[in-house]
Amino acid sequence: MPAAADTVSAMDEIIPPPLPKERAWLDRLQAVLEVFLLSGLVSGFFAVLPFSLQAKGGLALTRDARTVALYLLLDTGISLILLFVILGVHRETLRGLGMRFTHWRFDAVLGLGVVPVLFILNAMVGVGFRILLPRYYIDRNPLTEIIHTPQELALFLLSAFVAGGIKEELQRAFIITRFRRHLGGAWLGLVIWSLAFGAGHYAQGLQGIVAATLFGFLFGLIYLLRGSLIAPILAHSLYDTAALLGYWISRS
Repeated sequence: MPAAADTVSAMDEIIPPPLPKERAWLDRLQAVLEVFLLSGLVSGFFAVLPFSLQAKGGLALTRDARTVALYLLLDTGISLILLFVILGVHRETLRGLGMRFTHWRFDAVLGLGVVPVLFILNAMVGVGFRILLPRYYIDRNPLTEIIHTPQELALFLLSAFVAGGIKEELQRAFIITRFRRHLGGAWLGLVIWSLAFGAGHYAQGLQGIVAATLFGFLFGLIYLLRGSLIAPILAHSLYDTAALLGYWISRS
């Protein structure tokens, strides 16, 4: 395991020098705008437009696996374009967000080790809802129920890896970094974005919202402690992949 000094040094690369006080309010305003642009509201709006134009009798994205997967991939593409444009304007890089491979072996092992923790956490949330809130308890993710063919499963696996493992972790790192620099600190950003991340999983019901909130907090916590995106991306991607494959195998 790398020395604590290595982790501190990695985080120092992300934290910029103090800015002049007269520019502080402008920087905060710009940070709020950039957080909004990367929040998923903008990308989600534009990603849903093609499906809205083709919809007949109302739009219901979650009724068809291919539609959901294509929507997630389109949303990811728009989000990444926005991210790279904003980073380019500030002359920032993905490395500055934590996409570094200095201690990739340790981060990879850490990411692998987090996967069973996520399954345990998800199971604990399920048990809690079954006992305390049985009205809102669900034994399966509603989104997995719309997967019926191997082709749809493959599309979901691709979208889960790209949209979940890569896009959502880059998004989380960017937003936490903006909070660290201009909006009250990284820990405030972690809490606020974890809540927002959970709310974004409303299609999975209240139980899904709670589980996603806890997952988001854990991914963000690992990112803050390590200063690297490798472990969160790997853990997120592997969990989503394992969950989808586990559903498919049990269903078969």
